[in-house]
Amino acid sequence: MEGATLAGKLAAEVVANRALGNPDKPVKEIQQHIIDAAASHEAREPVGIKGDGAIAFGGGYSVDKNEEERLRETDPAQYDQAQELTMAN
Repeated sequence: MEGATLAGKLAAEVVANRALGNPDKPVKEIQQHIIDAAASHEAREPVGIKGDGAIAFGGGYSVDKNEEERLRETDPAQYDQAQELTMAN
């Protein structure tokens, strides 16, 4: 989310500068240590994420039985509270 906010702010700055007739800021050069670190990067599996569905990665999705089962396993407190409310009524 922070990346989206920053991208919006940067885009707004570009639009405002162009509207005022100001020149665009120069594109920053990528620093060599970043390139070196990226060359030796090895992808890893994410820690603590169960499943590969939309719920695991925060996307919008209708919960089917499989996703509900994964969610119950990952965050049982959500269902415990819901069950308590149901029993109270």
